[in-house]
Amino acid sequence: MGIPSDEIPQADVITDVIRTVISVSQGAESFQDIASAINKVERQGRYYRKAAEIIGLIQTPTRNHSVLTSLGDEFMRTGPTLTNPLLIQGVLQARIFQRLLPFLELHSDAGVSRSEIEDFIHTVADISTVTMIPRRFSSVVSWLEDLHVIERRGERFFLSIPVVNNSVGIVSFEDVDEPLLPRTTDLQEYRTLELRNSSAREAVITYQNAAALERADNAHRRLVNLVASRIKISGSIPRFNQIIDLAARHNNEDFIFEMKSITDGNSKSQVRRALSQLYEYKYLQNLPNSNLVLVLERPLPSATHWMIDYLEQERNINVIWDGDDRLYGTDRSRNSLRFLGLE
Repeated sequence: MGIPSDEIPQADVITDVIRTVISVSQGAESFQDIASAINKVERQGRYYRKAAEIIGLIQTPTRNHSVLTSLGDEFMRTGPTLTNPLLIQGVLQARIFQRLLPFLELHSDAGVSRSEIEDFIHTVADISTVTMIPRRFSSVVSWLEDLHVIERRGERFFLSIPVVNNSVGIVSFEDVDEPLLPRTTDLQEYRTLELRNSSAREAVITYQNAAALERADNAHRRLVNLVASRIKISGSIPRFNQIIDLAARHNNEDFIFEMKSITDGNSKSQVRRALSQLYEYKYLQNLPNSNLVLVLERPLPSATHWMIDYLEQERNINVIWDGDDRLYGTDRSRNSLRFLGLE
């Protein structure tokens, strides 16, 4: 579960990564072409090509022949600049940055030192020699500083949550085996999650397919965005993967959200489905102390209103619902989920 060494950028200057993307858009195909276009030696041409691949802006489908990805096309169309939010989105979809983000989030108050970041990279990546780590640190940190995702205060580095939230709608974790809210820097935590997902692969695939269908629904997307916007306002970072609608860490507490549309006829089955999903997500993500939240498109009808008390009192699941873009909940939910500003 360690990140392969070649998935960690070796290109220190992110503006030159942008120049790499521009050069490919203008016809540069080989790493030699790229090196010439950005005034680097050929070895650096390979490094910068790989860096642009890592963040999803170019791809090399055939030997030494690079082209733009769809994200790269959109990046060029909307302006290939350091301030384009698509650049941060691409960076935060790379595995090393997806692991670094929650690590920085865990230490958002005190920040982290250079040695702590280097130790973290050494822990979560398959880097053969220790001498390579400072070079990888240099690239990773310089990118995040230039993008203002982190800021340096003295000898420590701090995550800038507003920059992340302003640039990325909801942070997407593409790999379902990747922890959304890791609690340690121990690689064993990642291995545990991978093992659990592997053992439950059939169920995971079923959830992936169901989630894809639900996310195609406008009402479902609106509900996700409504809760995500409240999470952002609270100063936390919303995230999701291929099965979990939303997750967030707020005041060092973890929250997993499942959104459900309901009708008078299917409210009971939808609630029961959400109940099993939330508990399975909690297990699969290895978050035994997480807070589970069911978010409904509208209030439960009178025939199944009793299920709110059942969920909250017997299953320790908070229930909230939408009411014309205003989130409502019981006294318990309002108290437990103050950061969402429930009514």
